[in-house]
Amino acid sequence: MPIPTNQQLRTALSNDLNRSGSKPGTNVIDDAPRKTFTANKDGVVFEFAHKQPDSEYWNGVKHYSSGKQSRIRVPRTPSEPAKESV
Repeated sequence: MPIPTNQQLRTALSNDLNRSGSKPGTNVIDDAPRKTFTANKDGVVFEFAHKQPDSEYWNGVKHYSSGKQSRIRVPRTPSEPAKESV
């Protein structure tokens, strides 16, 4: 399995944060010097590291404007559809 580039990861994260039922237009920014992806949605800043420990979830931190923060997990869309057994 090839290692995804930062651009591919940014696109995948953007697609997962902009799923149907959520407010569209969340822009994900690749902060390469800090090795994180950053997104601002409804006044909340989300940060996800370039290297993710779990292939099924985006693990990150949610920063609120008052200085509070909490850890979050967002389900990831599988990169390949599961193969059907015949």
